[in-house]
Amino acid sequence: MTETLPPDAPDAAMIDEAVQYINERVAAHVYRGSLEIGEYVLERFFGNDIQLAGSKSRYKPVSYRKLCDHPDLAVSRFTLMNMVKTAVQVQFLISGGIPVDRLNYSQQVFLARLENNEEKLALARECIDAGILAEDLKARVREICDQSGSLSPVAAVRKYLDRINRWMLRMSVPEGMTDRTVIAGADPAEREKILDAAGGILEDMSVITNRIRDLVTTLTETPAEPEIPPLPEEPA
Repeated sequence: MTETLPPDAPDAAMIDEAVQYINERVAAHVYRGSLEIGEYVLERFFGNDIQLAGSKSRYKPVSYRKLCDHPDLAVSRFTLMNMVKTAVQVQFLISGGIPVDRLNYSQQVFLARLENNEEKLALARECIDAGILAEDLKARVREICDQSGSLSPVAAVRKYLDRINRWMLRMSVPEGMTDRTVIAGADPAEREKILDAAGGILEDMSVITNRIRDLVTTLTETPAEPEIPPLPEEPA
């Protein structure tokens, strides 16, 4: 005799419970894995040097940069750095009395964008006590960064140049870009799109180039000699 199953009546409460259960397990797995990766990279590539790993300097160890650029790496440079920064941050939070197991991974990633100080500890406690959601925390962190991120004009110039330099270092010229045979064999519509994109980039780059050229001119100009007022004549 074939056993018949009861009718599959939708149970909203049961479905919600299952979704919550699955999501919690996935989040816990991602959290543990991300921390393990961050701790591994921190030890192997930074020698547990928390200051070096957490610094914003682009001069990271060569081996770490090669790791980030490896074509088989399953995560992006940005994601990997988040893992390292979060692993570094865990030690700070624990020393500050924060039960890190009550912060999910997304919250810890957003907190890692802040300096390790009392303000971060207070915000972490608020996340736990007030149940601040990750998206709300992201907005709070952005506000804090905007308030503390006001740069002097000179620092803003340096930041602008650093961003351009980082972009150039990440770029690599694809094979066939200047190969007439490859370009000639492209579909006419595709060639038109490439031409439009290339023309727009040239215009934008010319603006940037002119600004940098003006900057170089200003930096290399001989400063004008200050005028020295004439000495008062001595009475006869």
